[in-house]
Amino acid sequence: MERNLRIHREAIRETIRQLRAWSARWEETRGQAQRAAQALVDAAQAAPARAFEAATARTLHQLQQSGERIRLLADILEQALHHLEEAFLQAAQPLAEGWIAPLQLPVTPLAVHDNGRPLPHQFVIRFRSGSVDLPWTTACGPVSLSMALSRLTGRPIPAQEVADRMVQLRRMQPEVNEGKATNYTSWADLQETARQAYGIEAQMVFLQGSPSDPEAAWESLRQQIARPHTTLIALVTAKRYTTTRGSTSWPGSEVVVMPEDRKKGDGGILMGPEGERRGIAPAHWVVIDRLEERDGNRYVVINNPYANRQERYSWDEFWKSVNRAARAGNRWWVLSLEVPSETPERTGPTSISPSATHGPIPQ
Repeated sequence: MERNLRIHREAIRETIRQLRAWSARWEETRGQAQRAAQALVDAAQAAPARAFEAATARTLHQLQQSGERIRLLADILEQALHHLEEAFLQAAQPLAEGWIAPLQLPVTPLAVHDNGRPLPHQFVIRFRSGSVDLPWTTACGPVSLSMALSRLTGRPIPAQEVADRMVQLRRMQPEVNEGKATNYTSWADLQETARQAYGIEAQMVFLQGSPSDPEAAWESLRQQIARPHTTLIALVTAKRYTTTRGSTSWPGSEVVVMPEDRKKGDGGILMGPEGERRGIAPAHWVVIDRLEERDGNRYVVINNPYANRQERYSWDEFWKSVNRAARAGNRWWVLSLEVPSETPERTGPTSISPSATHGPIPQ
């Protein structure tokens, strides 16, 4: 059974002081008893006195042991309090260094329905335009945007609401394949929906880091994600479908998900250039929740709309998965969403305008 751990430090210190005072009084009383007993033995000077002296010695020894136990208890409490304070300081040290423990509750909430319950996956989203109401199979864009907006606004924003507003604002017409909408989401779709519907600024931000220089990429990403009131959406490549039922082989051995989410399968798991070349890993929008550094290793934790779950990748695996459409020479870009500040001045990496894109970027 779980219990709340409550440590009242000053109360423990007061108990230690009382124990030490009690020990001193106990020792004083024992000394008085020992002197009185010796006086009686000296006055009697007879056989009964010797028996009394032996019995008194045993009793005084027991009293001395009791006093020592009291002092020992005070010492133990004092040492325990000291070690406890050291333990908390040591546990807090990684936080001061910017490390976040694994498997903690996500900073970025997962996508939700209108009723606030989590989505099972992105494929429950509908493409609704006029009389058209179709399953939207490539809805990772609006689902990712809903998660990012929920984090920035501090309230759950339903994914279907974001999808509906995106379709309306961007005047999107359905691209139908086998009775399903397969519309891709461009970064401009995400940007304009965030700005016009929710008042959140979104900029396409170029970061440093070529394929041969992942160190610069990590540092550039770390600086960007450390900006206050900012959330990043990245374009990566992800597995198009789930492996045949019963298979436990997941691409990318570094993938970590919560055990209860493994049953959702490996669809949407990030893949590198090989999957992109083979056509089994199309472009896919994800939210970067946080970065982790521990034991000399680096990790990227994302919210993946495919199965609406949080996943952890080694930095190397994530860096390989960055979609080629997001790379430009020795730079790569992410979509940075930010709560507008009261001052128009903006610092950080250089951003570009929507007109600089070359048409929509696929899911």
